[in-house]
Amino acid sequence: MDKDILDQYLGMAIHFVYYHHGSLHQDAVFKPGYCEQLMQSASREYWGQMHACLSYALTQNDYCLSFVNHPFKQRYSEDDIRLFFRKFHAFLGDCISSQK
Repeated sequence: MDKDILDQYLGMAIHFVYYHHGSLHQDAVFKPGYCEQLMQSASREYWGQMHACLSYALTQNDYCLSFVNHPFKQRYSEDDIRLFFRKFHAFLGDCISSQK
């Protein structure tokens, strides 16, 4: 997968940690209605590409964090970012599937 695309989408995923960090270690990270909010904020293609980038990152030992450049990457631990990637990937997959 292209590193520029990964940097763009995974950087945005890291940005989302800011909004969900308070609930990251709980079972319910995302509030009810968040799926609909996401789908209205950008195209289905955008979220599909985000999901594809997260899928790829989850197959890499470093979750692609060695080259993703985002200022929030320094704000959170790598463990928290990795946990968010896993939870957001699962949530986004369910969300996209429910919109078909």
